[in-house]
Amino acid sequence: MGKFKLNNSFLYLVAVSGGPDSIFMLNELVKMNIQNIVVCHVNYNFRKDSNIDQKIVSNFCEKHNLKLEILDVKQNYNHLKENFESWARTIRYDFFLEMSKKHNIKNVLVAHNKNDLIETFLLQKKRKSYVKFYGLNKTTIYKGLTIVRPMLDILKSDIYKSLIKDNVSYAFDSTNEDTNYKRNEIRAKLSEDSFLDIEKEIKKLNKELEKMNLEVDWYVNNNMSADELKINKNLVDKNLEFIQRSIYKWLELINKDSIVQNRSNKTIFEIAKNIKYSQKVFWEIKIGEFYIIKDYENLFLIEANMIKPKTFIINSKEDLYLSEEFINWLDLVNAIKKNEEKYPYVISNDFTNYKLTTYAFGKRANRYLIDKKIRYKNRMLKAVVFNVKSKKILNTIK
Repeated sequence: MGKFKLNNSFLYLVAVSGGPDSIFMLNELVKMNIQNIVVCHVNYNFRKDSNIDQKIVSNFCEKHNLKLEILDVKQNYNHLKENFESWARTIRYDFFLEMSKKHNIKNVLVAHNKNDLIETFLLQKKRKSYVKFYGLNKTTIYKGLTIVRPMLDILKSDIYKSLIKDNVSYAFDSTNEDTNYKRNEIRAKLSEDSFLDIEKEIKKLNKELEKMNLEVDWYVNNNMSADELKINKNLVDKNLEFIQRSIYKWLELINKDSIVQNRSNKTIFEIAKNIKYSQKVFWEIKIGEFYIIKDYENLFLIEANMIKPKTFIINSKEDLYLSEEFINWLDLVNAIKKNEEKYPYVISNDFTNYKLTTYAFGKRANRYLIDKKIRYKNRMLKAVVFNVKSKKILNTIK
């Protein structure tokens, strides 16, 4: 088994849990005489014996005179509502980011091996996950921090052999035996003898994925206006996977991909289905505190509180300040003044209600909105003003 290769001129944070993989990696770094490292250990206090893991890491670092940073997590796990693995990953990587700033180190080594790569791929297939890459990539970026996986060509069995040969102690994580975790269930049934065929499948799928992603990038980059994505026949005619990837890419470009991270794929799948099959000019799908909205031929993202329906009664000049709730407040005020301030008035962006009871330019407001193809984004963000008695909309709707 050959050692993994690293650029000796770089500084590295080294993620070490105390388990066999990370201890093997740390031991190899010592054998390779790579000294520009800072070891980072997270003690989640999730297991009763987690302090043993920390002690193993501390002893190793003390023996080899290595810098060690420890995050001691205080968390009542009875109150943890989210998935532990996702939560723990965020805690861990945010700690690495903090240590990166403290020590001015831009790279962190993590001990994923070939078995992890295979398990990740099989888990992706089982969950039908949206992925940018099948398996594990040798490098990824987390909030500007470069995550390096130098051990993806090394088998787990070879790691154990090396640790035994070098007489190196490591911790045993009992949760790795719990088959309630999907990864552990896959691991229990996996044989390294099958890896060659699985690796060929991964390589084939990544080649196909690379081609699709190039097409997705071209479509999204050429069909964006400001922060909106244009929906046209070139997108609608594609398969659902292509459409889903286009949505993810669009959200990434407007720096809002975080709203779909750690969420079920069902939401993006629902959006993709609507794009492909729905004939409606308008629909909306809520994602957390945001809405993704189809508005004629455009897709846009907006915070839910920005489009909350609001209606105010303006009984006198003293109430005009309420118009400032809307981005077109000056138009509203000018329309009231032009109407010689014949109070009371109604100011509202609740178009689903006012369109049925008011009139604009001699038409029922609903008919006017349809005929003029007034964008739903404008209907939501801008208000209309009408006299309580006449029900005639006084400002221009556009």
